[in-house]
Amino acid sequence: MYLEIASDGVDLKQPEVVTDLYASYWERLGPDTITRVLAENDAGELSDDRQHVMIPVAALRRLAAGRVSEGWDADFDGMLTKARERGWLNEAGDAVQAHLERER
Repeated sequence: MYLEIASDGVDLKQPEVVTDLYASYWERLGPDTITRVLAENDAGELSDDRQHVMIPVAALRRLAAGRVSEGWDADFDGMLTKARERGWLNEAGDAVQAHLERER
């Protein structure tokens, strides 16, 4: 799954794919715009290094709601367990780190 960031909002693409998580943007968005869009959509925060986004787990669940199969919650929880093992969850366990990629 990936969080698509655009000047007019965010969308969760391929939410059924819980083996990969990243954030992407197509437009020529600067860090200030990305930060604003994420904040306006309760979709996370841009890291200081501008290479990652910390995405709230609740935002991923909200954006996936109604678009995934019944077993998705268990699969998603498994993804979060692996993310915790790799150090990709924040200390509270309520946000997960995703690499930020500019699509070409």
